[in-house]
Amino acid sequence: MTITGVGGHTLAVATVAADGTFSATLDSAQLNGQVLSLQQADAANNESVSVNLTAPDRTPPDAPTQLAVSRDGLVLTGNGEPGTTATVHDSAGNTLGTGVVRVDGGFEVNLSSAQANGQTLSVTLTDAAGNVSLAQSVQASDTTAPQAVTDVAISADGLTVTGRGEAGATVTVRDASGNSLGTATVAGNGTFSAPLNSAQVNGEALTLVQADAAGNVSVPTAFTAPDTSPPAALAQVAISANGALVTGLGEAGATVTVKSAAGCCWAPAW
Repeated sequence: MTITGVGGHTLAVATVAADGTFSATLDSAQLNGQVLSLQQADAANNESVSVNLTAPDRTPPDAPTQLAVSRDGLVLTGNGEPGTTATVHDSAGNTLGTGVVRVDGGFEVNLSSAQANGQTLSVTLTDAAGNVSLAQSVQASDTTAPQAVTDVAISADGLTVTGRGEAGATVTVRDASGNSLGTATVAGNGTFSAPLNSAQVNGEALTLVQADAAGNVSVPTAFTAPDTSPPAALAQVAISANGALVTGLGEAGATVTVKSAAGCCWAPAW
């Protein structure tokens, strides 16, 4: 009795015992659904009709290769064993999508939600017998800008801005002219504290943005510093010849009040 495998390779030869049974040890394990051919010949070399035997499939596919995620994060592509099913999971083990590997070995999986923020995904292949490959990981591109910073506040001395943002992002504080006043990295707990290069205590208009490691920049958050700085003293103060009008220079928008030596007030001027 002769057993042949793929390509006509002889896997084993055995003699049938007197009780009609035989046992043949194969020269290589057949555990991947191979079709074997068995034929027996008598002492006169008369050969029987061949009998086919399909080996069990207990061999998992190789892990998928050449994994990539589209820029919009909605499609994952790769290569694998034809006919197997590719399954994509997120880092929590949730299934994001499945797809069948084509005859040419390529596959595409449409994902249930966009993976465009640097997420780590894992992909496995499952064959018809239920054997599952080792998982292969792939990291999605980060094309998603962080949310705007929140809970912005400034210290009493105007030298430190605090708030909340995306962990690991870099926060930049700018003045109304776009000049950078300070930067800070958002801590793991989502908070940041940015020291400023000059005190902002006169109602200055500030903007804050945060940029992630991929360079995506959030929309700006506007913030107005409190006005705790008194105006400078008036200058070029003069009184009219008839003593009824006082003129001078001061801070635009400030209210000037004229008082007598006794502290009595006359009408304020704007």
